Amino acid sequence: MKALTIHIGIFGKTNVGKSSLINFITNQNVSIVSNLPGTTTDAVSKQMELNPLGPITLIDTAGINDVSILKNARIEKTYNIFDSSDIVILMCEPEKISDFEENIILEAKNRKTPCIIVVGKIDLYKPSEMFLKKLKKYTKHILLFSKVIGNRDDFLNSLKKIFLEVFPDNYRENYFSIKNIVKKNATVVLVTPIDLGAPRGKIIMPQIQTLRHILDSNAASYVVQDSEYKTVLQNLKTPPALVITDSQVVKQIVAKTPTNIKLTTFSIIYAADKTDIVEMAKGAAILNNLNDNDKVIISEACTHHASRDDIGKVKLPKWLKKYSKKDLKIKYVCGQDYPKDITNCKIIIHCGGCTLNRKSMFARVSKAVENGVAITNYGIAISVFHGVIEKVLEIFPDALNAYRRHLVNNQIIRCQK
Repeated sequence: MKALTIHIGIFGKTNVGKSSLINFITNQNVSIVSNLPGTTTDAVSKQMELNPLGPITLIDTAGINDVSILKNARIEKTYNIFDSSDIVILMCEPEKISDFEENIILEAKNRKTPCIIVVGKIDLYKPSEMFLKKLKKYTKHILLFSKVIGNRDDFLNSLKKIFLEVFPDNYRENYFSIKNIVKKNATVVLVTPIDLGAPRGKIIMPQIQTLRHILDSNAASYVVQDSEYKTVLQNLKTPPALVITDSQVVKQIVAKTPTNIKLTTFSIIYAADKTDIVEMAKGAAILNNLNDNDKVIISEACTHHASRDDIGKVKLPKWLKKYSKKDLKIKYVCGQDYPKDITNCKIIIHCGGCTLNRKSMFARVSKAVENGVAITNYGIAISVFHGVIEKVLEIFPDALNAYRRHLVNNQIIRCQK
């Protein structure tokens, strides 16, 4: 799945050779190559395995010195790729470096994203030592590229060497919270109800991924529906180290779970793995202090045809209104339609983000924080609505303390008003 791969954004002026580069790396005709400027009109992505790094997604962006009638739309979409890029590759031509390329480098630096400069078209004219020395002021990671005279294996080996330099060991695994919670030979119960929202013949990505993380921890797991949960608990000789449940049945599962057993939700695991769970917990405290006419955004990362009990469109608004007892202005957004202006919003309730990579989720959280807007996710919000937030955050003490602290602070501010 794309969200689990390392995202590599390829940036540069139109007709600089970005499409040729991605085709060269993948050894496929992924992007159209043409001498006409602006041939790539939108971001094109391609996944491949690049061992030992693992699965990656290469993103061929539209040139952002476009002069067409669609210029502004293309530039905006291209810059959005920064939000998801774990690595930036900037392409330029020999002896050509301008404010344009410097702005790309600066944008990557501001986002703390590693930047690699690839000098293309070296079969047409060779870059001078003075030019290469100038590039080294921006980054030490520089590669020369030509689709005509280049050797693919040599180029990929050089590229992989740089990737391994800029990424720490076990880059993705470092953010798997399960490994810090579940020990070897422990038992975990996963409660996965099969409802109208469950895909036929499958279980959803957060459940699949959590199961894999448990296996990677050399622990055992029982996967059950909520209707069989109590029976499984009774049959276990030793209480499970952890129960992880779907958020929509969290209230019922907490009620059936002995107090000595730790419990959380898949969505809350995602809050810890994909973004800043402390910030998400802080944001959830606002749910206890909403007022009439406050604007709430419910944001779903993917697009799907909603069922009649859809969590984002149906259940969350209902629970939110019942819990707050306020006349709220609720806006639902999905897919890439993440609002540009959130300054008049009180809180954003975001899905777990299983279709987004970690960099994308952090970009959305950072945008909220920078604008002074609270943000939380579905699982944390639902646990607040059902009065079980203290229980499900118990395994994340920093997040639980942040929720408690901001709950008190918000109540003090409200009293002062």
